[in-house]
Amino acid sequence: MKNRFFQKCYTFVVAASALLLIQNSVTAAPLVLPRPVPLQAETIAQLKHAHANENVQWQLVVFGFTRCKDICPTSLGNLAMLIDAANAEQIKLNGTFVSIDPDRDSEAALANYTERFGSDISYLRFEDEELERFKATFGVEASFLTKNEGNMEHYQVDHSTTAFLIDPEGRIKVMFDAVKDAASVAKLFHESRELF
Repeated sequence: MKNRFFQKCYTFVVAASALLLIQNSVTAAPLVLPRPVPLQAETIAQLKHAHANENVQWQLVVFGFTRCKDICPTSLGNLAMLIDAANAEQIKLNGTFVSIDPDRDSEAALANYTERFGSDISYLRFEDEELERFKATFGVEASFLTKNEGNMEHYQVDHSTTAFLIDPEGRIKVMFDAVKDAASVAKLFHESRELF
């Protein structure tokens, strides 16, 4: 009886270890939507407002906050790299950083933050219901940790790292992890010209 118990435990440990190894070796990949998701006219207008004086056909959209220490700067650095990669392929593209933390992200803070990543990346700042509607359009979630009446300044925000590539017709064409998938998306610009 003891032997069977240890054999089952051993089998479970081996199977669990194999699953962990497989999970760690699986990489994220961009999702090219076979049927692009059309955005509502209001959302398209808001995105165009972020780049009011530009005639750009494609847009990258990512969500975050300016006090983010690692994920958001990486995401925006990757967006800047993707804009350069698109330009090299003659694809007109710009980026939009959408703040999920308007209580701490002022217009000035957002302008200063996005400016560091290049002139092709702009920002949008919404509050309250308008922000909730915009996030819901993209299915973006955010959690505010330790934010309360006694702590309105030094709290952490968890949010998704999904980025959205929007085509000239205002449809979500590609979804990808802004931290992990940038090189794969850059490859799409070069190898999948029929998408653009």
